[in-house]
Amino acid sequence: MRIAHLSDLHFTTFFKRNDLAGINYLLEYALDQGAHHIVITGDLTDNAAESDFLILRQLFKKLDILNSQKLSLVIGNHDIFGGVQTAEDIFSFPDKCGKVNFNNQKRKFYSYFKETFNDCIYISNPGIFPYAKILNGILFVGINSIAEYSTSKNIFASNGSVSIDQFYETAKILEQFKYKAANKIILIHHHFNKVKVKGKNSFGNFWQNIEKQTMKLRKKKRLFNLFNRYDIDLVLHGHYHELSEYKREGIRFLNAGGSLKNNSKNLIGLNFIDISQSGKIITNTVELKYDHNNFKTDSDNYKFSESERLIVL
Repeated sequence: MRIAHLSDLHFTTFFKRNDLAGINYLLEYALDQGAHHIVITGDLTDNAAESDFLILRQLFKKLDILNSQKLSLVIGNHDIFGGVQTAEDIFSFPDKCGKVNFNNQKRKFYSYFKETFNDCIYISNPGIFPYAKILNGILFVGINSIAEYSTSKNIFASNGSVSIDQFYETAKILEQFKYKAANKIILIHHHFNKVKVKGKNSFGNFWQNIEKQTMKLRKKKRLFNLFNRYDIDLVLHGHYHELSEYKREGIRFLNAGGSLKNNSKNLIGLNFIDISQSGKIITNTVELKYDHNNFKTDSDNYKFSESERLIVL
């Protein structure tokens, strides 16, 4: 089985309309390279706007991947709280985050892409996460690592936490299906590696440095212990904007956070995971030269009817 792993698409029609072309390009490339299943580990949108979710939904439909067999998603912090778009937003953003209905945003995320959650062997209700599906003998477990807003612990809404209830549900999934799959893969948004902060001057880098200081995943130790106890083969994530593979506590991690948003203006990329029938895993990170000026995908071409506005009441 070949899995393509992307993350942190940060799609928004308000500031970065042409990014849809890059997303389309990466997805088409993944399919052309024989991907049987695509995983996107959060931050599909940049500002959690309904129209952006619906445009991505239309794109997935166009590419015939809007189903559980072909696509797995987990939610990112931008999919709940949005993000800072201008320098002035820094001062108003915490107040905006404090007004977000956290649970409602999770339910909306599910509704926009509900076809990708069909055929799950486990799905939490009403929290949606964690969920689990088995494809080609591989157990995929999707976890929500987004922490609720807090003026003391999560003032920029970018820190992560896996709630104790969700932690025990994940343990329940791994225990229940530990003999039903040859391989086990965790899907989560937040990173597990240690990030070194380097000071820079531009606003974008300045804000990224702030995020690096406030985008930690709390209580990782219990997750390390859980993943080791059940012999997790691979953890796929994003959040930190780079393409990389690393190991921590004996666990193998793949980061696709630099799929579109990275330090290079001319490179985009993704991870491929090839799993043989014997369970052997081979990973490969691919970076592609990409000139935004040569690729145009007008988001205005993506139309949706009122019946497709999947508002969760």
